[in-house]
Amino acid sequence: MMKFLIPGLAMLFLAVVGGCQSPYDINDLPPTSNFHFSGDTTYIQKGVWTGFNKPNGIFYGRDQLFYVLDTYNDRIVMLNQAGIELSELHVFRPLAAAQDTRLDLIVAASTIDPAIKDTFAIIVRVKLAAAFGVLSDAEVDTIWRESARPQRRFVGVGIIPNDEYLVARDGPDNSSPVDPDARILRFRYVHENQTVRKDSFLTVLGDLQTGIGSSITSINHPTGLATFPGKADFVVIQKSVGVQYSAVWMVYSKSTDFEGWLPKFDPAAGQSSIDFVLPGRFLDAEGVAIDPYRSDVFIVDAQQDSVARFNSRGFFQASSFGARSPQISLNHPQGIAVAQGVLYVCDTNNNRIVLYTLSTSF
Repeated sequence: MMKFLIPGLAMLFLAVVGGCQSPYDINDLPPTSNFHFSGDTTYIQKGVWTGFNKPNGIFYGRDQLFYVLDTYNDRIVMLNQAGIELSELHVFRPLAAAQDTRLDLIVAASTIDPAIKDTFAIIVRVKLAAAFGVLSDAEVDTIWRESARPQRRFVGVGIIPNDEYLVARDGPDNSSPVDPDARILRFRYVHENQTVRKDSFLTVLGDLQTGIGSSITSINHPTGLATFPGKADFVVIQKSVGVQYSAVWMVYSKSTDFEGWLPKFDPAAGQSSIDFVLPGRFLDAEGVAIDPYRSDVFIVDAQQDSVARFNSRGFFQASSFGARSPQISLNHPQGIAVAQGVLYVCDTNNNRIVLYTLSTSF
């Protein structure tokens, strides 16, 4: 049974239909640029939600509720803003999820094939809207499966406009020039007729280069993805092995000559002084979230037990914090959400969600 250490009011569901260079250690920065700062930029612990088993992700939905990917309990948990469990749904090894404009969930998870006695990755739609917001009652439709490549995993989901969404995929083999494991897939929820809609695969994003390399658009082993509310812009994070940049910020562009995604910050275009594109910035980036009001980007580094914050111009913020910060104790964090000035961090190896808030206004 879950135990919650902070009080609050329950929210009703809105039922509406990485490295060619040496790794960069943030704790090696001089004192004026360290992960933790005292004063008005200090994050302090606000509360703890417990009762999980290696939670891999958390997000704040459009319905103003929280969803925890309780990965090794094989479930998704719906909680209100007080941290009280409202409902849950059994999903095998959920790794990433997002909520679309219908309030349905798009979930990256796994399933077991009894014929081969092995697991493989799937993407599912959890029909939360049709279940009137009761997660345990929601039907689950499989959108995509990787039964032919059981070592692949889907590691990130992000909603973009026009009923579309992006899904990040990872795996051990990027040798294929046609279908490497590391890709960003693009889907759309489309009309089949006047009453039926269906999730359809559209294309692979060709704006990112799969494999090792020093380009800002090289992806080798993605670990997460987050989109900006109401936009097609996104941030994809990845392990630092074989690449210089473990976080890539892509911006959607459309003109008479081009339509697609371009890097927001590109060292090759003279933007190497931007903090966000400092090579080897992260050792093991495992979680990413976007502040919907300020467009700040928060990235969790599981190896450094830290959270880095960047503003919309890509500059590192003093409110970032790490293992050396007072009153901060994280063990391999792997997920993060931002809501109403509070950070919700998956303290994965401690089996809990830790809440942090600034000592002054956000």
